[in-house]
Amino acid sequence: MVKRGLGRGLAEIAATDGIGPDLSSFVATESSAESAKDAANLANFATGNATDTPRIAVLWMIFGSLSFGTMNALVKYTSSLEGVDVWMIILVRSAVIAFAVAAFAASRGISLKVNDSKTMFLRCTVGLIAMILYFTALSRISIGQAVSLQYTGPLFVALLSGRVIHEEVSKGVVGLLISAFAGIVLIVSPDLSSIEPDAMLALGSGFFAAMAYMYVRELRKTDSPTSVVFWFAAFSVAGSLIQAAPHLPELSWEVAAALVGIGIGACGGQVGITMAYQKANAAWISAFSYLTVIVATFYGFAIFGEVLSPADWAGGLLIVGSGIALIFIAPPRQPLDKASQH
Repeated sequence: MVKRGLGRGLAEIAATDGIGPDLSSFVATESSAESAKDAANLANFATGNATDTPRIAVLWMIFGSLSFGTMNALVKYTSSLEGVDVWMIILVRSAVIAFAVAAFAASRGISLKVNDSKTMFLRCTVGLIAMILYFTALSRISIGQAVSLQYTGPLFVALLSGRVIHEEVSKGVVGLLISAFAGIVLIVSPDLSSIEPDAMLALGSGFFAAMAYMYVRELRKTDSPTSVVFWFAAFSVAGSLIQAAPHLPELSWEVAAALVGIGIGACGGQVGITMAYQKANAAWISAFSYLTVIVATFYGFAIFGEVLSPADWAGGLLIVGSGIALIFIAPPRQPLDKASQH
């Protein structure tokens, strides 16, 4: 049965870590009817009809991008404060999300039972690694660099998924992967003679996020999207509790509010994605998730005085451009069998 509304929106959320691009077009399946709907949605959006749901979907995606961009800025700000480290940020952020999802599940009578505990554990583990690497990178390099490199996730998915490994790779995909690799080199090693170690942290987060998306694809066969989201947040709380708990009493109200704001920003971003996919379940809407790169880069310039080099701009454009193009040339989804549609 094809998921609709908020339920399907949560399925899209399950394919994200709340820190990077939506990769649902690489890990989800849709019916041929929904593919036809996608084409109609794109045509409606192009006509500029303000009442069309695709336009509303884009507005929700913009809201999500603004929320995620704000989250990135707050992570960078709080990481510079005394008594706050990556563990504290992860603990509070994840606790906010776990509470929100648990409340949502309770209000809807949704079970959070885990059916595939091994895959769930692997998904949570690689997802937590991705978050640790990314938040650490945000504290050390510019927001624009960190976000651009973290958004290599779709490219790693293309390399790791069966769509590329077990099928013939089109020349278009190969060209985009080469283009994205050139963008990575421009950011990580602009002079081609040395590598920025801190930039490699952000790149590593993109790789581990892609691994998480692969496990999410498997979990969709056995576990509810709400369960996947909740247990990743709960696992992250448990994984950071020992390191962060001793310092919780030392936090001022102002710092605590900023940390909670990170969680709210992540929730807001995920709600934006949820609502966007309610209105238009299309691969093309995923392209708008890359607005987060623009928003985050603006925050870096306006708040932290970060100025990207020409190499950073060129590298970011190559990575983002390749990621967006990959969405449109990815192999079409396999239609669901008749039994699954009833």
